Amino acid sequence: MDRPKVFTSPSFISHDPARRGLLGLILLNLVIALFTFDDFGFAWDEPLYYAYGDAVDYAYSISARLSGNFDLENAYGPSASDHKYYGPAYLLLARPLVDVLRQLPMTGVHRDEWWHLVNFLTLQIGVGVFYKLARRWMRPGAALGAAALFATQPVVWGHGFINPKDMPFMVFFILTVESGLTLVDHLKSPTSVAPTEEVLPRKGVTPRRRTPWRVMVLVVGGIVLLTYLVAAPIREGIRALVLAAYQAAPDSLLGRGFLWVAARAPETPPEAYVRKAWVLFVRLRTGLTVLSTPLVLHALAGLIWPVGMRRLGHALYARLTPLPTWPQWRWPLGVPWQWRKVGWRLGAAALALGLLTSVRVLGPLAGALVVLYFLLQPYPRSWKPLLAYGLIAAGVTYMTWPFLWDHPLARWIEVARHMANNPHILPVLFNGQVYPSNQLPRSYLPMLLGLTLTEPVFPLLALGLGVALMHFWQRRLEWRSFLIVLLWVGLPLAYVLWRQPPMYDGYRHFLFLLPPLFLLAGLGLDALFGRLRQTWQRLGLGVLVLLPGVIGLVRLHPYPYTYYNAFIGGVGGAFRRYETDYWLTCYKETLRLVNAEARTHPVTLFVLRQSQIARRYADPAVTVQGFDPADDTTYPGSLLLLITRYNQDLTHHPEDPVRYTVGRAGAVFCVVKEVGGTASP
Repeated sequence: MDRPKVFTSPSFISHDPARRGLLGLILLNLVIALFTFDDFGFAWDEPLYYAYGDAVDYAYSISARLSGNFDLENAYGPSASDHKYYGPAYLLLARPLVDVLRQLPMTGVHRDEWWHLVNFLTLQIGVGVFYKLARRWMRPGAALGAAALFATQPVVWGHGFINPKDMPFMVFFILTVESGLTLVDHLKSPTSVAPTEEVLPRKGVTPRRRTPWRVMVLVVGGIVLLTYLVAAPIREGIRALVLAAYQAAPDSLLGRGFLWVAARAPETPPEAYVRKAWVLFVRLRTGLTVLSTPLVLHALAGLIWPVGMRRLGHALYARLTPLPTWPQWRWPLGVPWQWRKVGWRLGAAALALGLLTSVRVLGPLAGALVVLYFLLQPYPRSWKPLLAYGLIAAGVTYMTWPFLWDHPLARWIEVARHMANNPHILPVLFNGQVYPSNQLPRSYLPMLLGLTLTEPVFPLLALGLGVALMHFWQRRLEWRSFLIVLLWVGLPLAYVLWRQPPMYDGYRHFLFLLPPLFLLAGLGLDALFGRLRQTWQRLGLGVLVLLPGVIGLVRLHPYPYTYYNAFIGGVGGAFRRYETDYWLTCYKETLRLVNAEARTHPVTLFVLRQSQIARRYADPAVTVQGFDPADDTTYPGSLLLLITRYNQDLTHHPEDPVRYTVGRAGAVFCVVKEVGGTASP
């Protein structure tokens, strides 16, 4: 088998023999989706989000603007207070296809269920772009295997149908990174020459020791360490300073400064500001600790083992060269702008970034990764294409997000603050305990990633990391683009572990972290494929790697996103310990059971949460009413629909018998109780 390619340009993709396998994978997925898309129930916030998609056209209506009573709030749908903070780019792009599909004469398919098919089609586009990105670092067979492993993850497959928010963001993130990296690669002119490598010090020549730098680093590290040792006095000092500022005269310099920072000070108790100041100090100290620790270790190692550190530095230098150079504003001499070669790639990359930002406000992170890749390049280049990249992306975001139209920068900052401080605090079942979503332990995201991806993923990921380090040391890995992959997953994960933002609904808000994990797993798969001589052996390994995901898809259909792997005993082992069907998609199957009973006599069904979803599936003979535990209006003979999310079915009407249950593989998702009924012996 041929050795992995060291990436120089993406031109080899046009002759990729595995593309037919990729096309077959995508077509097979779509055929399965055509027969199963209407099996999936609505997630609880899907209908309102699709209503937002139906309403947003109002913002672009010329007749509405000329009517004299135009109100932009009408463009946000029935949940304007929430959905205006979500850019509608995906809805604008996908809704025309949904409208076409809605015209098909298919009985039994709700008009909004066509969104599930379009959502899944969007995911398949992401799978194709993922494959193209993977080809930068691995052979065609391994790239195809990584794409198949990614596409057959039950959590990815499930969200591919029912998640019109986070799944499109993941797809656009992949597209933005891939198109951005390709753009930067093509900014290099064929005539440009990388700077000549510097000459390394000769063997036996001792370079000047940088003792003052080491001393400065050690002093800073000592100060950071001291803040931990004298934390109590520092806390008292912060408290005294905040109280002094709080009690200062409003016309004094200290008082004016405090009111500028804390505008709501008159109606807020001083202790609240003391707590905020201490939290800010702890976060600052943690950040300095993270930044200073590697520098301190490097300085100590240089003092203790100077010769070895010099040798290590020379080895790293040899593997990182040619080193990055700073871009220029003017076009470098001999590096002409090639519009025909780069222009359309610039437009495509900027369009992807603009649409990504108009799906989620976190989109500029992908743009920042592209900018970093641009800065890491060693060849002569100009800032001008990068400036055009940002301006076009900003224009696309502005045009596709009506909420930004009045005050673009102020509104964008408002959205960023809203998303960073998620106002929705929900109870979350994690490891058998119910936490508020803003008080989850740091292990929440890593633990769920480890339990909800199939068993082969993390061994392959560990092997892939090892292979990447080995290839880097052997100068067989293009480290600049691979660093972008590591930062893609590393930066958001570090943010979550450091800031502990509110999280709920599993890790759906962080689905965009999955592609770089599967790129690393693909490197591990590539190494294993390289050890196997026969094609049938590689196919057998590929089948074994994909088998857990495929089995999970079959066993859990249509609830694949509830998947847990064998490390916890499957979804049955996770039941009552972790959240399973947190989006209430079990309502569709549950109402089929209730509708069957209603064919013999009318039924009144009380629903604890999201009764409007149950109404979508209820027959006319089923009367659906909301259930309020504080004002219980149920009566003997009526039915009560409860969910098992954070064990709600155990706390309401515990004495009433269970009439129906809906679940899979040992886990129960929905429970219907008969109010005032008698339990069967």
